[in-house]
Amino acid sequence: MFVRLLSLFISIMLAAGAASWLMAQPGILSIEWLGWQMEMPSSLAVTLVVVLAFILVFFDRLQRALWSMPGLLGGRWRERRDIAGHRALTLGLMAVSAGEPVEARKQAARAHRLLNAPQLTGLLSAQAAHLAGDHAAAHRYFTALKDDRDTAFLGQIGLMRLAVDAKDAPSALIAARKALDLKPQSALAAAQLLQLHADQQNWTAALEVIAIVIKDRKKQTGTVAESLVLQQTALYYLDGLGALETEQDTVRATGQFLMALSNDPAFLPAIFALADLYLHNDGKRKAIKLLETSFALVPHAGIADRLQVLWDDNDGNSIARLIKLIPKKPEPLQQAAYHIVSDVAASNGLDGEAKRFRALYDAGMAAFCWQCGVCKSRHDSWHSHCPACGQFAGLKWQQPEKVTPLLGD
Repeated sequence: MFVRLLSLFISIMLAAGAASWLMAQPGILSIEWLGWQMEMPSSLAVTLVVVLAFILVFFDRLQRALWSMPGLLGGRWRERRDIAGHRALTLGLMAVSAGEPVEARKQAARAHRLLNAPQLTGLLSAQAAHLAGDHAAAHRYFTALKDDRDTAFLGQIGLMRLAVDAKDAPSALIAARKALDLKPQSALAAAQLLQLHADQQNWTAALEVIAIVIKDRKKQTGTVAESLVLQQTALYYLDGLGALETEQDTVRATGQFLMALSNDPAFLPAIFALADLYLHNDGKRKAIKLLETSFALVPHAGIADRLQVLWDDNDGNSIARLIKLIPKKPEPLQQAAYHIVSDVAASNGLDGEAKRFRALYDAGMAAFCWQCGVCKSRHDSWHSHCPACGQFAGLKWQQPEKVTPLLGD
């Protein structure tokens, strides 16, 4: 900008200097044309040339301005239109978040009319229709998004949600599978696909899905969420049960139970199932070793009862052996073991031992139970799906995080 101004200033100064010099020179300019003759002082001729030059420049700039005016006016009109369209888009998204379907659809229509952005307006229209309960319109919009390469993932997610709402499991499975293929790191698609397979008790397919998810999480963050570990552990256990019940495949069942315990050595259902399998195959010593190791990790009355039967010893020796398995820490597990030993001693008529461990046990400490990590409901036995909220692999053996009613199962 500065260079242009400087160049213009120098040009004007040079032109003014040249004109001043010419006007200062004496002389007459004579012009003959078609028999006409015209004479004028040289100073007047220079003045006329300068005036004519300014007139030509003025009309040239005026012509350019007139030619560019439609584009300028059109650009400003388009700018105002875009601003209004983006405002409608923003208001529509806010209405969707606030759960206002009427306003969301109104702003979606306005944004679609003002903006040349079918992907954005189509997504808003689909969400607004879904919110309003107009599944036919929502399906139409999500299908259009699915057919666009840039929005294919969002389209599949939308179709998946519509199918889940309609309880159409086959369609939901197809859409969730395609969404996960498009974006393997999608936690939403993976969680829904896993839940659908689990609801259908297709444990093998669910294991394949969760293996992909866990591999991706390790690659992305280097860690795996506890909920994913719980789900994979439950799936190994359930797949092992399926191998036993449908195929009588004890080798595969043993392998799946061991995989479950490699994930979580304190997973009680797998502990009991593997111990029973060992006993069924004349593996009493393996069963005892598994149960003894497990009691030190997760003291449980069921483990203590089984050990007493398998040890086949007198009551005093059984209690002594059980005491040796009491974990030193953490305190909650130690307290749970005190409670169990006290009850076992009392049931065997060993009142002195029962009294001693009852004194060690803190009666104010909440007893361990199966609690759902999602809805916090408590249960007296493990289920693949939480009986209260339906969450797959949501139950964990622990001290309850907060006081909730114990639901009978």
